[in-house]
Amino acid sequence: MEVQHDIVDNEDHEPLNKKARQARTTGYLQTQNDVDTGWSWIILAACFGNFCLFGCAQYASGIIHSTLLERYHASVYMTSWAGSLHASLISLAGPLSSAISDRFSCRIAIVTGGCMYLTGYVLTAIAPNVQVAIVTCGVISGVGGGIAYSANTVVISYNFRKRRQLGVGMAHTGIGVGVLALAPLLQWLRDFYGSFGFFLMLSGIFAHMITFGVLCFPNSVERKTLSQNLTSPSGKERTKTSTRSSLLSFFHKYWTVFTNKGIFCLCIANFFFGVSIYILYLYFPTFIVHKGFIATQASFFLSISGIFNIFGRLGAGILGNMQSVDIILLYSCTIGMVGICSIIYPFIASYFSGNMIYFVALGLFMGPCYVVTPGVTLKFVSVEKIATAIGMEFAFAGIGATIGPVITGVFLDSGGTYEQAIILAGVCSVLAAVFSGITKCFNQLPDYTEQEINDGALTT
Repeated sequence: MEVQHDIVDNEDHEPLNKKARQARTTGYLQTQNDVDTGWSWIILAACFGNFCLFGCAQYASGIIHSTLLERYHASVYMTSWAGSLHASLISLAGPLSSAISDRFSCRIAIVTGGCMYLTGYVLTAIAPNVQVAIVTCGVISGVGGGIAYSANTVVISYNFRKRRQLGVGMAHTGIGVGVLALAPLLQWLRDFYGSFGFFLMLSGIFAHMITFGVLCFPNSVERKTLSQNLTSPSGKERTKTSTRSSLLSFFHKYWTVFTNKGIFCLCIANFFFGVSIYILYLYFPTFIVHKGFIATQASFFLSISGIFNIFGRLGAGILGNMQSVDIILLYSCTIGMVGICSIIYPFIASYFSGNMIYFVALGLFMGPCYVVTPGVTLKFVSVEKIATAIGMEFAFAGIGATIGPVITGVFLDSGGTYEQAIILAGVCSVLAAVFSGITKCFNQLPDYTEQEINDGALTT
């Protein structure tokens, strides 16, 4: 009996036969009347709105950094903690988001994140020193973003099956729209209202996340997953739950996912990509001004990246939904292109055309990996574990995002240059591409094609 369980439950074994796949996916990947249709599209629109806000948060980390520098006149190292924690905890809080989503629902997680965003920015507006701002803006708002971001990604996977990659791609275009529409607005808010008004305006903007979150009602697949998480784990997990505390069961679930070779490599890839992306976005505004441009031009360049980010994410969603496209290669190659372009960028950053070329490329290649993350993750774990796996991957990205900018701040305070920091970020992206590509060497779970669905393989 023990051997039989391991064959079914260990994703590193050979792919299961069709009969076993049918049994395993019943109740999770079934085509129900509230999947791929109806309210799923309302939830998709709400997730799109939330991703617009996350795009705003991504760019805001750089403006927040420069605003706090001017406001408190602290060192680059100390001030970097506020910006880096704000950005990195969006990823680092992934496991907390998974726990809330698995216990209560993605809807509760998103609304909780929106409330924390609102609270954190209001408190930052009245923070008396940079140390308090690190807690209010960096920790409170950052954790709120992390709780909401992971849940915002997972809820799409619950609501879409045949069109999952397309749905994720459509929602993720909100990142580009957010950067495009809100980057100039944030710069204007800061210039017009000053630091106090700027943070109050941010709190009002991110309060919309609460409204979007309320729309994300759990569907039948999510309700079934919640029910099983609460009452009736299967197989070995049932035995462990009955003999150990729920806390041990929680860590056991994470350990099981973490020891999956494919997920482990994806975690390492996300660590290096987190180092890279958050170094880039934290120091972009300052670096562009350092190269002789003005702040409004920096906003313009980032808006250009936002435009092409929309096309990159939507294109990745369309390509990822095609059976002939290897989404692991799509994932790793686009990350690799971000790294190569970033290594080249400091040598052309003094030219207007050089900045245009780089930010067009950044927009096209940075987003696809996030779009196909659910699909790549499902190559190695079943859908009932996707919240845990994605939360863990985001957590590793958050660790990298915390370490990278702070170490870079120390490096800059010690006489390093922004050019060297950008090149370091590029090298980290290349390493992320290598580790994500390594996952091709491991056994993958079988794909559940649209034809299988039409044949009734995934119905109850």
